[in-house]
Amino acid sequence: MFQLSFLNAGLLFFAAATVLPLLIWLLAKKKPPRVMFSSLRFIKQSQEQEKNRTKITNIILLIIRMLIILLIALAVARPMLSSARLGKSHKHPPTAVAIILDTSYSMDYMEGGKTLLEKAKGYISEINARAQDADRLILITRDRDWNDLHSLVYAKEIPLEILTGITYSYEPLSWEDALNLAERKLSEAQMPNREIYLLSDFINEIVQLKSSIPILTIPLTTDEPRSNISLSQARILPQLVSRSKVHTAQFVVTNHGSADRADVLIKAVINDIKVAEKFVSVPARSSLTETISFDLTREGWQGGYLEVLDEYLTADNRSYFALEYYQYPKVAVITNSSLPLYLSTILSVYTGGRGVQTISSAALNLSMLEDYNLFIFYDFGSLNPKLREVFNTLKTKEIGSLICLGNALPGDTKAMLEQSFGISISGYSRQARTIDYISAQHKVSALIADKRLKYPVIGSFWESRGSTAPLISAQNNALALMKDNQALWLWDSNSTDNTFFIDPAFPVFAYRQFTALQSFNLPDQELIPGDAIRASALGLPDGNTINLANGLYFAKDPGIYTINPGNQRQGMAAVNIDYQDSDSVFTKPGGKHRELGKNWQDEIFLARLGRDLWKILLIAAILLMILEIIIVKLQEARGNL
Repeated sequence: MFQLSFLNAGLLFFAAATVLPLLIWLLAKKKPPRVMFSSLRFIKQSQEQEKNRTKITNIILLIIRMLIILLIALAVARPMLSSARLGKSHKHPPTAVAIILDTSYSMDYMEGGKTLLEKAKGYISEINARAQDADRLILITRDRDWNDLHSLVYAKEIPLEILTGITYSYEPLSWEDALNLAERKLSEAQMPNREIYLLSDFINEIVQLKSSIPILTIPLTTDEPRSNISLSQARILPQLVSRSKVHTAQFVVTNHGSADRADVLIKAVINDIKVAEKFVSVPARSSLTETISFDLTREGWQGGYLEVLDEYLTADNRSYFALEYYQYPKVAVITNSSLPLYLSTILSVYTGGRGVQTISSAALNLSMLEDYNLFIFYDFGSLNPKLREVFNTLKTKEIGSLICLGNALPGDTKAMLEQSFGISISGYSRQARTIDYISAQHKVSALIADKRLKYPVIGSFWESRGSTAPLISAQNNALALMKDNQALWLWDSNSTDNTFFIDPAFPVFAYRQFTALQSFNLPDQELIPGDAIRASALGLPDGNTINLANGLYFAKDPGIYTINPGNQRQGMAAVNIDYQDSDSVFTKPGGKHRELGKNWQDEIFLARLGRDLWKILLIAAILLMILEIIIVKLQEARGNL
């Protein structure tokens, strides 16, 4: 069965010009003037015969001219006659080829001394060697930015210099988008014979291949199971008993292979300096949660990573983390009374045993704000103009503050809190509520979100409504909120009815709250490539610094990002991969495609998908033009007789 298609289907509208000669003939047709002669019967009969001949000739010329326009329009649209009967050619017809190269990080897996990406690049060089001058080659990766620059139609071969710059994409383009791009690029090549080659390991992806162009998958991997080890979820554990330079990092190490691995080396690196090592043993197909301790050599922001020594798949060997460490953080408490015992105890631990500076609301002034890392407000009285200016300055200078409520809340303070946190505070309640929600997305509450509370009751609190993202809530009543560099605890901080204060989860939550307020400009959750980082300037993992006009950057690669470098309130953010491709689960692609064998080189450039008809149509148009000229000349010669 034959099928007709057009390479330039959008140009078919020129075929509408076919009717122009007909319109001209109809509109320009004039009735000759009537002239009276004497009765000459034979002359009149001759005129009638000549008129009939001329009319037939003009109709033939009209049809020829319409056919010429139609054939030229069709030739420009490049019609292609295709059929399954054409089959595969034993020769090498001029072919346009789109190569889709998988650059997801699973292609970093080492086989036979080479990564799969290196092996795939070698295959592309072999495709180049087999291409001929009339062929057109296109390379598409799963990196959208790379495609925008380099996915062009190349004559005969893909330049080798662009292959060297291809790296892994940690936010890979979907297969559907890659195939759509391949089809668009192949249409630009203007060739009837087209093929798509896929170079991928097809790890952990459900792929449905669909295209009107033949898809050929070129084998990259062997049947041997993978044996890589990954390290993920590195995080610094809070110091809840004492505050020292010795820190402990928790991590998860996973053996994705089918054999036990003994004496696997784990190392910790802080600020590009190795600070600790540890050996672990990991059973086959299992994960272990381990810890490693190290000393910090300085205070301030620390950026680092934990790494497992594994050569099979190096892309998932690291897990990055960032922390801000001060052995003795300077905390000021603004209050007109004494602090509740539980809050005073936690702050004492947090400040390394040095305690906090208590300042009355009357003694507080703007010159003190730069002297402290964190401000706690408790029972500070009415919101007078000076205090209002203090709150505004803390927000402008990006200094963290926590507001802890008691059993009294002046109206002006209530109005400020409602406006700042977007809530409505209705009144003080002694109706006991059980905590039933702890946010797993926010960095403050994530560590306790999956813990079962032994003492979850809040007996005295301020009822509120309207909060869209509380850290902790009980029966839809928000109890702990955080917005930018301000946090609000709506429970009565001096009430013995709140048994949550003696639960082991509470000091963890409080510690994380204090830490987050010191570095509030960091993202609320662990980041992966593609997530947004807000900053006016950003230090990238490769060492470069960029200024952000719109204050927003979407992370591309894993690593440590420095937020507002050089600023007094600079911070760091860790970006990690999602570790999805670490599992060695091969997923056979579905849809219409043909899998090539080991001798794939002999099966490419052989598709005979169609016959290009434009030359035939153009020759037919030229012949019709010649025929038109002959008819016109004969008609002129007859008129001169």
